[in-house]
Amino acid sequence: MRILITSDGSELAERAFAALAPWVQRWDAETWLLTVVDPRESHETLAQSGRPIASPGGMATSPALGGVSISRPPSLAADRGQAIEAARTATEDALRELAVRYLPGLKVQAHAVFSEDGAKAIIEFASEHGVDFLVMSTHGRSGLGRAMLGSVASSVVRHATVPVIVVGPEVGLP
Repeated sequence: MRILITSDGSELAERAFAALAPWVQRWDAETWLLTVVDPRESHETLAQSGRPIASPGGMATSPALGGVSISRPPSLAADRGQAIEAARTATEDALRELAVRYLPGLKVQAHAVFSEDGAKAIIEFASEHGVDFLVMSTHGRSGLGRAMLGSVASSVVRHATVPVIVVGPEVGLP
């Protein structure tokens, strides 16, 4: 059996892990953990400070200096590719920590994929890896909240070709 468990890094996603963990262990299932990262959220930063780089010309304004423009040394710059790689690594490390906490002793594969369309990325990943079902959490928004913010879980449920287990906000941690 192949299971895909998604995470957005929230407490609700952790509840999905906790709720499904006993089943995954009982089935000794082949398990993938997945987070979809929006690449628009990865920006260049000053590597040592974590502050965003304001302009491509090497000048940045510093709130600590009252908004005075300062030059940034090129050796401190992390380009967007480095920022994306750092986000991928940090995300996969966080997924591995969840696996250690909730799925000890099981071989689990952690993946971060970059996409502006989370639902599409989840469905494609499930298809490419031949998963039998997938698990995800939902914030349980309805009406205007869902219409304004969209719902990845709702879209996955509508378009997935395998069963989807959705863990809602009322599920408690064991």
